Amino acid sequence: MTKTEYKKARRLIRENGNYALRWLNDEHRNIIETLQAGKDKLAERASIVAWCKRENTPYSFYNLM
Repeated sequence: MTKTEYKKARRLIRENGNYALRWLNDEHRNIIETLQAGKDKLAERASIVAWCKRENTPYSFYNLM
């Protein structure tokens, strides 16, 4: 999903509510539903990085994949 597609999807949902999810393709719908459910993986990674920096602990996400 590109930045432009994301902005269009957010605008569609803002104007029509969650009913607009029916109009998105499966991939985009899954992304938006994940973000709405609070399972934002980027935010989760950011909180892990912040904690590691606070605790002065080395971190690497390459080992997790």
